[in-house]
Amino acid sequence: MDLNNVDKLTLKAIVKEILLEDSSIFKDIIKEILTENQVITSTEQESRRKKLEKFIDEGFDKYDEVFKALA
Repeated sequence: MDLNNVDKLTLKAIVKEILLEDSSIFKDIIKEILTENQVITSTEQESRRKKLEKFIDEGFDKYDEVFKALA
């Protein structure tokens, strides 16, 4: 994606709307980025991945109302 050609205010509004609808989408995006960047790579790292997923889930659960208020 070429961010130079994207209207950042429009993109920001879209992301806010998505987060208001369903914050779990953002969690899925984070997990996908980690997989694509090989932070999560193999079954040997399963415990690390599970800890990371738990951390992400707990953070979103704990701050869900804050994320909605900020959006």
